[in-house]
Amino acid sequence: MNVSPKVKATSDHAIELIMREVKGAKAVVIATEDGFEISARVENTAEVTRLSAMASSMAALGAIAGEESHIGTCDNVVIAAAQGHIVMRQIRRSDISLVLSVVAGRDAIVGQILYFSRQASRALEAA
Repeated sequence: MNVSPKVKATSDHAIELIMREVKGAKAVVIATEDGFEISARVENTAEVTRLSAMASSMAALGAIAGEESHIGTCDNVVIAAAQGHIVMRQIRRSDISLVLSVVAGRDAIVGQILYFSRQASRALEAA
């Protein structure tokens, strides 16, 4: 998968922003829609390859659920678990579709994850 240097650099910057601004962020991965990693930073034992693949599948399920329910395009999927949260956000570009995944601990504020994920998505859509 060929990704432009500008998209790669923007991905790296977006990941650093989220890791810096979101308290409790443990991993951030930006992958292609079919699950290939573009950029990642992991502070815990999460496996980037597996996270990329799972995020791709979850984003696809969210998209189908939105269409089938007639509520529109799915922007993100949020998972709340016993030890934290996972937020997966679709990034739509004309040349490539991406998925941004943020794994955070229970102390993270979901609104903050959503806000900075949206900022990162907008930057990548404009890159």
